[in-house]
Amino acid sequence: MGIRTIGIVVALAGAVSAAGCAVVVPGSPAADPAAVSRPAPSPRPPGDAFHDTLNRFDLVQPPGWTVDPSGSQNTAVIFVDPQVSESPTGRFRANINVIVVPAHADLPGIVTGARQEVLALAEYRSTADEPVTLPDGAPAHLLGGTYRDPRTGLALRNVQLLALHGGAETVVVTGTALADTWDGYGPVFETSLRSLTVAT
Repeated sequence: MGIRTIGIVVALAGAVSAAGCAVVVPGSPAADPAAVSRPAPSPRPPGDAFHDTLNRFDLVQPPGWTVDPSGSQNTAVIFVDPQVSESPTGRFRANINVIVVPAHADLPGIVTGARQEVLALAEYRSTADEPVTLPDGAPAHLLGGTYRDPRTGLALRNVQLLALHGGAETVVVTGTALADTWDGYGPVFETSLRSLTVAT
């Protein structure tokens, strides 16, 4: 089985682009991210920051990871761990990718759309859903979960940070790894994702 990267970046791009659509969801409504008091800004971790050439975001990259700003799979940048992770069902390179798409809603609307999109993933189980304040003071929202990749059968886990740049563009940063290697990658993703700034 080949080495896989990226996770669900392409699927989520559709979610954040279409987040302006109204969707009725049965059950208890989730808290409105805009109505929840925002946490204190995350401190900016030390390390090399990747600066987007279009001035949409900065992000501290994991030390030693490969940087790919080529635009592959409609990403703004991909950071890839040079170490391949193994599981009984295949191999996977942990990665962080950033996509930037036009914002068709405010942040609460984008979060609602992203929640709907991830629920369509096979065997999806939420592990995180919380408001975040970026180091530059901008509001953001963190979503995370486990799921099974239908193409490979791999059990994956990811964490995503959603934010707005200038009110016109949605910046989505996603860290993905094999679910059974999460203990090693979770802190790396948390450090990098929470370093995001969009007020460049």
